[in-house]
Amino acid sequence: MLGSRIILSTLLVFFCIGIGAKTGHAAEPPFVVHETKTHVLESKFIDQTFEIYVQVPWSRADETERFPVLYMTDCYGDIDYKRDIHLLQYSGEIPRIIAVGIGYKMDTPLQSTVIRARDLTPTESESYGKGRKFPNQLFKNWPDPELEKATGGGPDFLRFIREELQPFIDKNYPTMPEDRGFWGDSLGGLFGLYVLFQKPDTFNRYIIGSPSIWWDDNTIVNDAEAFIDSHERLDADVFMSIGEDEPTTMVPNMLEMAERLREANLTGLNLKTHVFPGETHISVISANFIRGLRNVYPKPDKNIVLQMMSRPKPKE
Repeated sequence: MLGSRIILSTLLVFFCIGIGAKTGHAAEPPFVVHETKTHVLESKFIDQTFEIYVQVPWSRADETERFPVLYMTDCYGDIDYKRDIHLLQYSGEIPRIIAVGIGYKMDTPLQSTVIRARDLTPTESESYGKGRKFPNQLFKNWPDPELEKATGGGPDFLRFIREELQPFIDKNYPTMPEDRGFWGDSLGGLFGLYVLFQKPDTFNRYIIGSPSIWWDDNTIVNDAEAFIDSHERLDADVFMSIGEDEPTTMVPNMLEMAERLREANLTGLNLKTHVFPGETHISVISANFIRGLRNVYPKPDKNIVLQMMSRPKPKE
C-alpha cells in the first residue's frame, strides 16, 4: 500500500511539472533532479585511488538549500542503497540528504575483499599477514594486489575521510558541515566504532551494522573502555543492529558493547539497538541500513513530494 502511494504521488509530481512546462507562461519548476556524480580522488595518506559517488537529493533550482551528508563505505560503481534513500525521502520518513559512497577503482567488487580489509580495520591481524595475495583470476587486469599493509589501515583511512574527503565534499556540494552521518556494515561497522571512540566529531550520526567486534581479539572493546574512562560526553546519535542468525559471537558482542555504552551514561549519546529475527550476516544488511536511517535522522515536517506539489503559481 505504501509503495503504491509513493509511486502515485511521484507520477503526479512529474505530471504537474510536465503540464507546467508545456504552458507558455509557466515558471520553471522550483525543484531539479540530480544525477549521481563520480569523482576520482588520490589520497596522500594511502597509496590508493578512490572512486567517490555523490548523490544530491531533489533540490530547489535556485540552489539556496543545504543538506546533511551521509558517508558510506563499501560502495562500488555506484551508491548501492540509492533507491532506498530515494524512497524514504519521497515518503517523508527521512529528510533529504547528500549520499556519499566511498569505493575503489576496480574491475569487480570482489577485489574489494583486499582493500576493505586494509581500510576498515583499526589494527593489523596476523591471521591476514602483510602482503597477502588473493587468487590471480580475481585481479585480472588490476595492479598487483600485494599491499604494503594488508590490514590495520583504519587510522590512515580516517585521515583520508577527515582531511581530504570531507573538505572536498564541503567545497563542491551544498552541505551542512555540522550534520554528517556514517554508514558501515560488518568491517564497516567495526570502523564506525573505531571512529566513534577515536574521533567522534568526524560524524554526529552513526549507523553501525553487524559490527565485527571480534576483530583482532576484540581489540575495539579496549578502545571503548579507554574512551569511557576518559570522557563524560559523546555527542552522537548511534544505531547498532545485527541479524539474529549471524555467527555465534557477533550478537552477544554487539549487545555487550551497547550495554557498556549505556552503563557509562555518557552525556549527549542517543543509542538505539536492534536484533533482526531470522536474519543472517548477509540478509540483514539492507535492514540494518533502512532501520538505521529512520533512527538517526528526524522525520521531516513535510516530505519532498508535498514540497514539489506546493510550488508557487506561475505569474499571469
